[in-house]
Amino acid sequence: MTTRREFLTRTAAACILAPSVTAHAAARKTVQTVLGPIDAAKLGFTLPHEHLCASSAGFWQVWPEYFGGRKKFVEKAVAKLKAARAEGVTTIVDLTTADLGRDIRLMEEVSRKSGMQIVACTGHWLHPSVSMDARSVEELADFFHKEIEHGIEGTKIKAGVIKVATETATPQDPGTLFDDKLLRAAARVSKATGIPIETHTHALNRDGLKQAEIFESEGLQPARVSLGHSDESDDLDYLTGLLKRGYRIGMDHMMYGIPAGAKLPWQKRADCIKTLIDAGFAGQLLLSNDWMFGISVAPTGTQDALEKINPDGLLFNTRKVLPYLQQQGVTAQLIRQMTVDNPRRFFAGV
Repeated sequence: MTTRREFLTRTAAACILAPSVTAHAAARKTVQTVLGPIDAAKLGFTLPHEHLCASSAGFWQVWPEYFGGRKKFVEKAVAKLKAARAEGVTTIVDLTTADLGRDIRLMEEVSRKSGMQIVACTGHWLHPSVSMDARSVEELADFFHKEIEHGIEGTKIKAGVIKVATETATPQDPGTLFDDKLLRAAARVSKATGIPIETHTHALNRDGLKQAEIFESEGLQPARVSLGHSDESDDLDYLTGLLKRGYRIGMDHMMYGIPAGAKLPWQKRADCIKTLIDAGFAGQLLLSNDWMFGISVAPTGTQDALEKINPDGLLFNTRKVLPYLQQQGVTAQLIRQMTVDNPRRFFAGV
């Protein structure tokens, strides 16, 4: 494992030669939210990888009482988002795809009642259904393009980001045929529309490298992609290899380092962020929580357990991680860069 000192010495010059994160990106003046387009400058403090609810396609429609009923769930989400707004968060990006139970009308209602700006996504998560697995690259691309340009679920609400997910079993596992189709479709639609891509990765298996290979084979500029859950790894060679190629990386699983005995405690993840900042990569880091207010893709009781482990919920980074980074010498200006400027530039393509 490369030491921090060795890493900083080796990358001091290399990061100067890294591909510009602005190179060839198609600039977009507005960002689509569930309440309509807004100027990218109005995104403000943004959490770019969150969820209202992690479920499955159709689950809300057939079993709403699982979440206590729609009315109760909306009330909970609105209250939590109002609390986040009171502490400075102005936008969340909800990376819940159709197969993960996205309900665009629920998202619109929660945004309207809470005042929180919410960016919805198109794309696909893990475990494709038979119907999705049978689709070609071109068909997947057409579906994503429709949700970006025309609207989602029969509404005029448009997606503002593309979410894709792959997760391999080992570092040597190349992934599935659907993984390949999904990433290629996302890359083609991102190139055509200028809409950025956020991904789910298994960082310990270096999935970001596998995703990057496919994206680049499609001619997609790395700056249009944020490789998610990258803080699950503290392998600096892996992380900086992606950053030097121009990718953004999502440091968005900090709360999963809370439990005692966690393989990578959240403080160590934050230390890794500090190391990357010191190496000159602050402009490519996106900080979030991957939090949710309801979950059915895990055993019953998971949401209660998560809320017990992390009572700060959506505000864990705000209340714990950012103050910790400041104690380590990260300036208020750099905090603003990572929480306000980086998301704005990522979504605007500048």
